[in-house]
Amino acid sequence: MKEHNLIFLSASIILIALIDSAGALLGFWSIEGQERNIILTIESMVLFALFINSLMIKRWVFRNTKNSAIIKIAWLSFLALCFCLLGDVTNFNLPETFYRYESVIKHDYLVDSIYFFLPGYTLLLLAGIRAIELKSKDQRFIRYPVIAGCVVGMISMVMMHLPNTGLFITIGTGIYAMLIGVVGFTGFAFILSCGGLKATKNELLVGAGFILAAFADAIIGNFWIYGNQGEGFYPLVRYFNWMVYITSQCLVIHLPHLLVINFKYSHDRKQQD
Repeated sequence: MKEHNLIFLSASIILIALIDSAGALLGFWSIEGQERNIILTIESMVLFALFINSLMIKRWVFRNTKNSAIIKIAWLSFLALCFCLLGDVTNFNLPETFYRYESVIKHDYLVDSIYFFLPGYTLLLLAGIRAIELKSKDQRFIRYPVIAGCVVGMISMVMMHLPNTGLFITIGTGIYAMLIGVVGFTGFAFILSCGGLKATKNELLVGAGFILAAFADAIIGNFWIYGNQGEGFYPLVRYFNWMVYITSQCLVIHLPHLLVINFKYSHDRKQQD
């Protein structure tokens, strides 16, 4: 597939997610109404399109570079998305079960999705760190985001945690809060490694994808899992989260795509010099 088609598909996926979320927020349809199966079908198609686009990006990368580091990043990015998609399906809560682990957290099925999102975002984090290493040898771009992400994640966990929450949910969400915090700060670090304000528009967008991923999960933790004293501000928070989450994934899957473009540009400039 041609390069511009990969970008067009991501933009189309974002647009569909925006329409889906905006329509639900405005009351045109609801995940809790008769349209539930229709909405889940549409959202499943969005996730499938995201998978296809990520797969095509990986194949495009393989055809356009022999750089082993970028190829490894392409694999990490693709596998990261695959795990996250499984987490998305879990969050659909197809059996519509609640309070499975205890009587405090209603939407505790979200904790089950951590089994997929934890390895998924770990792989994405590794891809981001490797990309930063290709840009800069300064280890501060890696060390500081890890420290800041863990600290912010722990603070966030303490602030949103509810008394009497079970140990399983507490440990699961606590570990995940630190991981997703690191992912978000890695987005800032990637932009800084690309020159900060001098970074290209594409570099800013990919970095923003990492940041939005952390923002999307912060929404889940604060307003879907622990929000409203464990009842969650559902379904409104789901609609808003879907819009932010899909946008983040559509951006981060282009990380290896961006690296190939930058590598080619740098190589061409060296030849001209």
